[in-house]
Amino acid sequence: MRVLVSVTAALLGVVTVAACGDGGGPAANAGPTGSGSASAAASASGDPALNALLPAAIRKSGVVKLATDAEYPPCESVEGGSKTMVGYEPDLWNAMAAKLGIRVDATSITFDSLIPGVQSGRYDMAMECISDNTEREKQVTFVDNAYATGAVYTLESNTKVTADPLSLCGLSTGTQQGLDLAEQIDTTFNPHCTKAGKPAISVHKFPTANAALLALYSGRVDFVLNDYAAADALKKAAPKPIRMVTNPLLQKYYNGMIFKKDATQLQQAFLGALKALIASGEYATIMKKWDLDDLQLTEPGVNLAASNPIPTPTP
Repeated sequence: MRVLVSVTAALLGVVTVAACGDGGGPAANAGPTGSGSASAAASASGDPALNALLPAAIRKSGVVKLATDAEYPPCESVEGGSKTMVGYEPDLWNAMAAKLGIRVDATSITFDSLIPGVQSGRYDMAMECISDNTEREKQVTFVDNAYATGAVYTLESNTKVTADPLSLCGLSTGTQQGLDLAEQIDTTFNPHCTKAGKPAISVHKFPTANAALLALYSGRVDFVLNDYAAADALKKAAPKPIRMVTNPLLQKYYNGMIFKKDATQLQQAFLGALKALIASGEYATIMKKWDLDDLQLTEPGVNLAASNPIPTPTP
């Protein structure tokens, strides 16, 4: 399952968004190869102390092989008519590489191939707004670099939906089958409605995220749940004006970059580079550029889902 919803915006091209769910399934065939910017030469002014943290083989080659799935704006996507990857994660991985005095060779593959690709050693690491959870930590190691959370999306004309969770009670929502966001309606939102003596939210499940969005656009449902970070992409792709509403009952997650479990030197090198970006203000600049100020993680770490779990909102 994906932790947050990935959406195909009907009639207006593909708009998929991030924090992604279970990547533990069978590996899929590799997708298109990555970008010019993602493979840009690292700055010659890399930090020698950070460079020294890298494994000898990567120090010698000056290259780290990174896998991604470049179909998830604003995390990463490919600019139309080119092979250039854009997004906040390409900006981050290139900035970290510059601190380390190396360059990133990024390849776009299918999401389900990311974890197996890192486990097998084909890639040194992967970044694709991958959400950290304890099940994944059994397979790979996370260096967490941002938060992720969901939001409520509704038609701009719908004034019933507000930031108050109770405003959703008695309304209808469309969800893709098998998504954790959909489960939050049953585990968190509807108990909150019941406790307040209000009617429950009615859930209409669809086989695809695309079908759920079409139900919103056609007025068959009142709202859908989707990724907070996807607001700009969804608004641009929607055939009708929509608006995003934040909600305090939606679960927050960690997003991170993943490494082979025994690649401790590489993990610590990228953690050190990330901390250096935060200290210099470069990290905040990147997140602000992509309108992700609220998702900044200023105290990054390793496997935070286990070591520093985010409390689950309670009704």
